[in-house]
Amino acid sequence: MTSTFFLSGLTLMFFSFGLMLCAVTQAFGQGKLRSDVEKELIPLQAAYQASPGNDHNRRAYADVLFKLGDVWQANDVIAPLATPWSSNLDDLQQGAKLALLTSDYHRAEILFDRLLEIAPKTSDAHTKAVEGLVIVYYQSNQFAKAKQLSLPPAPSDTDNDSNDLLTYMQRFSGEPYQIEWATPEKIAHLPMINDITAPGALPLMRLEVNGQPVEFILDTGGDRLYVDEGVAAKLGIKRLSERKAKYAYTKGETVTEPLGVADTVKLGQVTLKNVPVIVAKWKALGLTSDGVITTQILKQFLSTVDYAKKEITFRERSASGHAQLLASFEGKVPRQMPFFLASTHLQFAKGCLNGHSGLNLLVDSGLALSLPLVLPDETVQFLGLSKTPIPNTKLFVSPIESHGMDHLIRGATQAASNIFVEKNMYWANGFLMDGLISHQYLWHLGSWTIDFDNMTYYFTPEPDSLDPVAAAKCFAPK
Repeated sequence: MTSTFFLSGLTLMFFSFGLMLCAVTQAFGQGKLRSDVEKELIPLQAAYQASPGNDHNRRAYADVLFKLGDVWQANDVIAPLATPWSSNLDDLQQGAKLALLTSDYHRAEILFDRLLEIAPKTSDAHTKAVEGLVIVYYQSNQFAKAKQLSLPPAPSDTDNDSNDLLTYMQRFSGEPYQIEWATPEKIAHLPMINDITAPGALPLMRLEVNGQPVEFILDTGGDRLYVDEGVAAKLGIKRLSERKAKYAYTKGETVTEPLGVADTVKLGQVTLKNVPVIVAKWKALGLTSDGVITTQILKQFLSTVDYAKKEITFRERSASGHAQLLASFEGKVPRQMPFFLASTHLQFAKGCLNGHSGLNLLVDSGLALSLPLVLPDETVQFLGLSKTPIPNTKLFVSPIESHGMDHLIRGATQAASNIFVEKNMYWANGFLMDGLISHQYLWHLGSWTIDFDNMTYYFTPEPDSLDPVAAAKCFAPK
C-alpha cells in the first residue's frame, strides 16, 4: 500500500516495480564495496597490459571490469576467448553474459548454444546456458524457440523466475508485440494527463487495452505490461500461467501473479497485438492507476519520454525512425550516453555521485518518490554519507552534494536508503549496483529517448537543470 512520510518538507511515496529481479541474475555475496573492487582493478589491469597474451590475466581483467559494470570494455577483453569454438565453460559463460548485457542477442545465442553443447547435462553451466537462452529468446521476441528448452525444477527455497518465464513463453501462442501503425509516418503520441512535477507523481497516460480505455503510469523498472487484477478481469485478459514475485510496494511480501496476454494495446496512433501481460495486485493495495507501461512496451519502439511536451512519442525501430528522431532536435546535437540491459528489463547507465564517476545507476522511472535517488547501504558506506531515519519507518535519507547520469550532473539532493526488498541488491546482478535514479531526476532533463538498437539514450541538447561545477568535479582527472 502506498505510504506517505514527511521529513524536512519532503514527501516520500514509494511503490516502484523496478525492485523485483529475475532469478537468472544471482547474488554473488562478495561482501565487497566498490572501493575494494576498484583497488583490485589496478594490478589486474597492469598485468593484462603487460601480457595481453596471457589468458589468465585476460580472464581476471575481464572479470573485474564486469564487476565494476564496465561491460563494454569487459566484452572486448573476453571476446578472443569466448568464441563458438571455445571449450572453456567459464569463458563461454562470461562472453555470453556480456553479450546479453550489451544486447548482442545473436552472439549471446551462439555462445549459449555452444555452452549447452559441451556442458554436462546435470551441471550448473548447462542450466546457465538454458537460462541464458530463455532471456535471449524473450528479449528478441522469439518465444516459439523456447519450446525446445527445459530446466530442472528450482529448489523449493528459491525463486523460480527462469522456470516461470520459460513456462510462460512455451504456452504463448503466436508472435508477441505485433505492431500496427495508424499512419504512414509510423509515429504515435501518448499524452501525459497529470502534473508530472508534483512530489511523488509519475506520468499517467490514457490508452486502450482490448478496446477499453484505461489509465496507466510509466515505469521503466517494470518488465511486461502490468494490469491490475480487477481491471484485467474486466478487460478479458487471457491467463497462461503464473509466477511469484515480491516488490517494495508489497513491503517485500511474496505475491502470486497471473501471467497472460492482451489481444490489443492501443497507444495513440499505434496498436500492439498479442501483448504479454502481468496481472498484479495493484488497486487493492491503495494504488489508483489501472496498470503500468513498462520497459518491454517501450522496447518495441524508438520511444521518447518528452517531459517538456508531456507526451510519450513512439517511432519505428528503423533507419527512418531514427532519422525522424534526430530531426526532432531541430539541428541541435542531443546528449547521448550508452546503457546496458540486465535480466529482463533493468536498464543501467553510468553515473556520478559526490564527484565519484563510473557508478552503475539503475534507471527506474517508476520510483514514486519526491527524491531522485535510492542507494543501497553499501553505497552510503562507500560515499561516507550520514543517515537520518524517517520517523515510523525503517527508511533513511542521506545528503548528496551532486548526482546524475554520465555528464548530466545536477546539484545537491537527498537519497533514500534501506528500501530494497531483494537480498544483497548491491551484488544481485553480479556487478555493482551503486544506486537507482528515477523520475524526479529525469523529468528535469526535458526529454529522454531510449534506443534499444544502439543501446543509447538521447537527451534534450541543453537541459537547463544541470550543474557545470559539479560535472567538472565528477570528470576531473583523478
